[in-house]
Amino acid sequence: MEKHEQSFDSFLENFKKTVSKLGFKNSTQKDYLLKILYFTDKHLSAEELVKISKDKYKIDMGIATVYRAVKFFEELNIIKSLDVGDGAKRYELNLSLHHDHMICTSCSKIIEFNDDVIEEQQEVVAKSNKFVLKDHIMTIYGICEDCQ
Repeated sequence: MEKHEQSFDSFLENFKKTVSKLGFKNSTQKDYLLKILYFTDKHLSAEELVKISKDKYKIDMGIATVYRAVKFFEELNIIKSLDVGDGAKRYELNLSLHHDHMICTSCSKIIEFNDDVIEEQQEVVAKSNKFVLKDHIMTIYGICEDCQ
């Protein structure tokens, strides 16, 4: 078993324990959706999650099941959603350090970035307005290098 697989197994076990402690039921579909999100480096739409579950794992699940599951994951703060402006939310696991996104309005390419100066400036702006910053989402829309 690869190291990455062991990490996923540990992640999934923790998820199942958390869900059980909260009094919710888990499902095989949720397990596979988490697996897909864990092993991808893309931001996937609900439709893409359905397709991958069917094509790669031979798990048949409807779009409504996926929407219920991602809503549940979001409520538990396990995943984050991203609106790229094309009408379809995209999802990613909430495991990595905070990052922001740049989205190409031509091809919908998503680029993740982190900038310490921007992070510090947000703190300054919040403090100067007597605001306690808890979290933020920054999305920059523009044209990527390939589409320019």
